[in-house]
Amino acid sequence: MNADVDQFRCFTAQEQAASLRTRIENHSLLSLTDDQILALMGAMKPEAFVEYAKSDMIADDAYEYSMFRQERISGRWPERPDHMVIRYQDSPRRVYAKWLPDGAHAGQEIVYDETADPNSIVGHLGGRLHVVSGKVALDGPFAHAQSRHSVRDLGLQFIARTVEHDARSFREEGLSEKPTRIELMNAHGTRLLAWTWTAPSGPPAHYARRVRLVFDLQHTWPCGEAAWDEQGGLLELIRFEDVEPRQWNESIFDRRNPEYGFR
Repeated sequence: MNADVDQFRCFTAQEQAASLRTRIENHSLLSLTDDQILALMGAMKPEAFVEYAKSDMIADDAYEYSMFRQERISGRWPERPDHMVIRYQDSPRRVYAKWLPDGAHAGQEIVYDETADPNSIVGHLGGRLHVVSGKVALDGPFAHAQSRHSVRDLGLQFIARTVEHDARSFREEGLSEKPTRIELMNAHGTRLLAWTWTAPSGPPAHYARRVRLVFDLQHTWPCGEAAWDEQGGLLELIRFEDVEPRQWNESIFDRRNPEYGFR
């Protein structure tokens, strides 16, 4: 293992990122002990973490996944997370999302297609109001009533872009873009690798004062993300599950799709 780490240390940042992806895909990373994984992470160049996020973490342009999300809005932390299924395409940007029955805001749906209308979302509320569908501004107050984020941020690529953005800020501040803390955790019997960046400040220079990405050692994409404000309060807590690459047809991002509840 020491020889392997020494060889890994000699790789370029791009080679290290590609090697990490290969180790996850062939499950060799999963077979290592905690200490061995931490030794490998310690040998990674700071820019390799950014390169991994940018080029190796999410290989697919279009996919479906489910997400549990809690986010502090107007100072309030929700009691129940939203549970959503997301159908996403990054280029061009298209998003369909449905809020599932076991989470908050059950029954809501939204669809966005930048090729049809880049500035608007079509959506409806859950419950009895699901019969009323309407168009709202992409970044208007209604669109942000339940999230600080744009619907355009619902893809996993948003995480990669955030890592890139914050890395530039770290470099401009004369700091390393390497995670401040790298650790192994255990959640419900599953080992998790966590990368945590602690920044000198929050927005606009950085996404948040502290950001953590969590990986389950079996998939290249993160299985979780969390962010904290400058007072140490939790801003958001997100879990990603069941990411499946897809090849979408035009009906997936069409409100007239009979599978959906738009009226």
